[in-house]
Amino acid sequence: MTAASLPTSLRDAFFQVAYVVPDLGEAEEWFRRTMGVGYFERMEGVELGDTCRHRGAVSDATLDLSIGYLGDTQLELVRPARGASIHREFLDAGGRGLHHLGFVVEDFSATIGHLGQLGMSPVADGVLETGMRVEFAYFECTDVYASVIEVLGFDDAARAFMEDLRRKGS
Repeated sequence: MTAASLPTSLRDAFFQVAYVVPDLGEAEEWFRRTMGVGYFERMEGVELGDTCRHRGAVSDATLDLSIGYLGDTQLELVRPARGASIHREFLDAGGRGLHHLGFVVEDFSATIGHLGQLGMSPVADGVLETGMRVEFAYFECTDVYASVIEVLGFDDAARAFMEDLRRKGS
C-alpha cells in the first residue's frame, strides 16, 4: 500500500505546530512580535479528566491553551497547569518550545488503527466534549525521526470553531 492509497494518511492532514511554554502571555507576545501572529484565542483551565488517558491511567491534567494561526497553520501554545501530562513531562525535563505536530484526519479510528499496525501506540489520548467533540492521540516518535505527533479528529462544530479562529487571525 502506498502513502497515496492509505485511507488514513497523515500526508494531507497537517494542521498544527504546538509549543509547550511556561507562560502563555510571554509566548503570545513573542509570536506576535517575531512572526506577526495577530490573534490568539486563550482557553484556560481545560480539564482532561476521565475521558482522557496519560500513559494508561485516567488523566488528572489541566491545561491552559492559546491558539493562533500562521497563515493556514494552527499555532498552539500549551501551558501545563496541573497534573500528569505529556506536556508536563516535557517542561519538567527542561524542554520548552516546539513539542509536537498535529494532524486532523477524516477517520480518527482508522488512522489510530493504521498507526497501531505500524507498531505505534498512543502515550496519551482521549475525547474532549465542550459543545464540540475533539478526539486526540499523542504518539512519541523520538526513537525514529520525529519527536511527538498528535492525531486529531474533529466533529463539524470543532471544524467550524477552528475555521473561525483562522479567520480572526487573518
